Amino acid sequence: MKKKPSEENNWDASICRILKAYNAISRSINPTQLLKVDLTSSQIKVLASFADQEQFTMTELSRAHAVSVSTMTSMVDRLIQNGLLDRQRDDKDRRVVRVHLTPEGMKMVKHVMNVRRQELEKFLQELSSPEIKEFVQSIETVARFLSKAKDSLLIK
Repeated sequence: MKKKPSEENNWDASICRILKAYNAISRSINPTQLLKVDLTSSQIKVLASFADQEQFTMTELSRAHAVSVSTMTSMVDRLIQNGLLDRQRDDKDRRVVRVHLTPEGMKMVKHVMNVRRQELEKFLQELSSPEIKEFVQSIETVARFLSKAKDSLLIK
């Protein structure tokens, strides 16, 4: 379906507003400079994945971060060199490589999540109860929309 010129301007403006808001949220909730660690923001995001799940295959990690397996392999290699991740071949299927945190990696994930939480708490303290409720509902709505969009793209 071809868009009318007025719809295209609105479309472009909407995309610009979404990107601007996304960048503001990313900077606020993922305060890389406050972590005082020698890791890239991408590496921190990979480590943060392990806050919700103990281990991943390389394919799962690459899909979760929307990068190729080769890109993820390079990133995991650097995290292994830093002593934060470890990789093991699956006992049943040697083609499958599983990645998990080392004890040092667990400490780093706790640190990352703690700094994120502290920054979010600072932000929320500036809001009233109704604003906090609205913010939480908005974030949950965005997460739901993005999940739905991602799922529909994977089906096609």
